Amino acid sequence: MTDKFKNYVDNVQENDIKSLIISPLIVLVITQILSIFLEMASFFITMFTSRIMYNPTDYDTLISGTSFPSLVVYTLLLFVIIFLVKQNSNIKFSEIGVNGEKGIEYFCYGSLIGAFIVMIIFYLLYFSNSILFEINKNIVYTDIFRIFLIFFIIALADQILVRNYLLTFFTKMMGIKNSIILISTMLFLICFSVTKWFKIPDIETVIYLINIFLSYTLFSLIYYFYGNMWLLVGLSAFNNFFQTVVFGSRLDTVYAINPLIKLEIIKKAGILNGGNYGFEAGIIYTTFYLAGILFMLYKISSEKQVEKDIWLN
Repeated sequence: MTDKFKNYVDNVQENDIKSLIISPLIVLVITQILSIFLEMASFFITMFTSRIMYNPTDYDTLISGTSFPSLVVYTLLLFVIIFLVKQNSNIKFSEIGVNGEKGIEYFCYGSLIGAFIVMIIFYLLYFSNSILFEINKNIVYTDIFRIFLIFFIIALADQILVRNYLLTFFTKMMGIKNSIILISTMLFLICFSVTKWFKIPDIETVIYLINIFLSYTLFSLIYYFYGNMWLLVGLSAFNNFFQTVVFGSRLDTVYAINPLIKLEIIKKAGILNGGNYGFEAGIIYTTFYLAGILFMLYKISSEKQVEKDIWLN
């Protein structure tokens, strides 16, 4: 099944280091810097308007990362990514996998997997006495739709930038293995600099950063094998949505004001539940990511062995 991704790589006509490595890196840096400035702008605008209108709720929602200004910011970033990728490559989006082929089918598969993983982790944490919870009776359903839209846009932007663009172009120059390692390392370092500004991190931060590296490695392997962007968009969007909106966990600085379940983190079990970073900073997620990576490596190696056997016969 890796033929789809290989076709995407073959569609790339550029063959120089500037087009295949330097330009994609510049696009990545620009989007990261722009996201910081846009988030700061939305923060100050909402803080100013909430004071004028005496509505502190807007401010509380803003710092959660799930406000309407946050939705605007992520939408603008998506359009900026699309614009920059088009400007820095002489290729149609469909030729690098940005298309609707079996989109609904693969999106549903990814959504089910993402939701199921979070459900398993939630129950593992609950039965290991790492969390306590109660049902929230003050649910705002319009907030649920807005937050889902935010996670969908984030997942789509991440997919187009990191895997459709960076992974495809890098692979043309340095092969799939080196490309996955480079991309995962770069995003690990970006998150490290943003999270701790290169200060010595605590154990929860270390696990969180390791899980970021592992998650990008796993997602790249999945895209390499299946070659369908909507599988990962669904998996990422519903994984994040169920963590925050359904089970009340944080995603680093992002959280839902009125989740379906109000969660209480047991501090002494931070290595399991992720502490203030949320479920994704726990070793249970680490275990799932490692298992997923090993499973995908097995599937990829098995396919290559089958292709080799067919060729020999």
